[in-house]
Amino acid sequence: MPSAYFNFSTNMTNNSLIFDEGVEQSLETIRQYCLAYEHHIAVAESVTSGALQLLLSTAENAGMFFSGGITMYSCAQKANLLSIPTADCEKCSGVSMEIAEKLALRVCEKFESELGLSVTGFASPIPEKGVFELYAIASFSMNGQTVFTELLKASKTEQLDVQLEYAGALLALCRKYLGPRLPKK
Repeated sequence: MPSAYFNFSTNMTNNSLIFDEGVEQSLETIRQYCLAYEHHIAVAESVTSGALQLLLSTAENAGMFFSGGITMYSCAQKANLLSIPTADCEKCSGVSMEIAEKLALRVCEKFESELGLSVTGFASPIPEKGVFELYAIASFSMNGQTVFTELLKASKTEQLDVQLEYAGALLALCRKYLGPRLPKK
């Protein structure tokens, strides 16, 4: 998984978050792509608890391309907000490639956006459910089609670190896909 993280502190001179260079590059690539093609991006997240929405909202001119997002943990809310069948969700605790793909596609519909990101997974062990390995499944959709769905494995162990690692990794994967598709200057 790409290493992407950000320092969760503020710069006192301009009150901004200090980001890892990879996260900043990823956000800039997404921003440039969306503005160049007049596209909008929306996010459906579970395991990252709003980290993707936070990161995207800090990009320059975010209001011109970031439509918003939904954070939901339970299968009931995934069903309620994005029409993920409860039976499908419950059999995998809401974590599967199929669920991630549906979340990315349906958040686009909900927010009338061309691009959709989703991530669902585990940022801490849940022994009572037999979850000991930390992983997430991230998906990216564009114009009603799934572009990629990736398994992300955590290299960190603290929950917040894992959540930020997943968010940074998904943004880096988007940069890798969108970067070569930016208009030539």
